[in-house]
Amino acid sequence: MAETSITTNRGLLAMAAISGLLYVALIFVPQVDGPSVETATAGQIRVFLQAHDTGIRMTATAGALSIPLVLVFSASLARMIRRRGDESPLADVVVGAGVLVAMWHWVVVAASWMTLVQALDGHDLSNVNDATLVGWYGLSNFAHLFADLGMCGIATLIGATSIASLRTGLFPRWLSWGGLVIAAGGGVGTVGITVAWIPLADVWFVGIFGWVMWTFLVAVTCGNRLVRGSRPTRRSGRLEGAPPHLQA
Repeated sequence: MAETSITTNRGLLAMAAISGLLYVALIFVPQVDGPSVETATAGQIRVFLQAHDTGIRMTATAGALSIPLVLVFSASLARMIRRRGDESPLADVVVGAGVLVAMWHWVVVAASWMTLVQALDGHDLSNVNDATLVGWYGLSNFAHLFADLGMCGIATLIGATSIASLRTGLFPRWLSWGGLVIAAGGGVGTVGITVAWIPLADVWFVGIFGWVMWTFLVAVTCGNRLVRGSRPTRRSGRLEGAPPHLQA
């Protein structure tokens, strides 16, 4: 029973570390910026899409791959919270927030680059009606606002995990308190966006950049614990040299 418990913990640490690091790596795939949605003509949109076809496909692929990675990451964190004996709803909140973040990536990719799907149907951009093309491209403005509001899911995931960590000692306290600061910044910034007040809206960037940093640090922490507990030695029926949460 003890061996099964230890193996399960190692599996959760591995999944959180790998999914978290891969997710952060995909965030750094270069983004492609096109002409202004409000003023771009159909001709300008065609030129942009044709000139940046490879970059657009890379961005869309990275966004699509982020969906399963963030689901695995959030589910792994939730399982670790539960195994720490936290009976509160926080683990469930982490899973739900992870689903919201996955939907964030899904909608942004689908709305921003839906022109890629038409190529699979045998259509060429040069044959697409101008009004239709402008309408497709205009959806990226919706994706922009959706991405801003997606901070709600991110802040919830970070905040719930951080509170659970402070209650159970899952992660270092400095990382937990830092997570709460990031979550608060993201929440305040989102309010600033909805009320269109720039000084408050700028705080949103605390949440988005903090999300990347927090995910990376959590993944590294899980990986470090996995490595430190990979070669334990047995003494008196316990696993010495392993972190407390890996011991029987």
